[in-house]
Amino acid sequence: MKEVAVYEAKTRLSELLVEVAGGEQVIITRRGVAVARLVAAGPAKRVAKASQRQRVAAVFEELRRARKGVTLDIPVRDAIEQGRD
Repeated sequence: MKEVAVYEAKTRLSELLVEVAGGEQVIITRRGVAVARLVAAGPAKRVAKASQRQRVAAVFEELRRARKGVTLDIPVRDAIEQGRD
């Protein structure tokens, strides 16, 4: 179960609804005190598509993992001047 402050819930409502549709429950808090709970209206029949923000975050995470440990054999400035990709 995820806890979210009121302001964050207002700004990310669409994303939270996608999570709720997928079976997640979200507690909304005001000043650290739980005031509401978002739950699916009925049984989750299907998981909605991930929001664009989640897809972009996943792509960047994949790029971070792919870059890990990769280094150039020459200084960056020299690579730029040589036109290396």
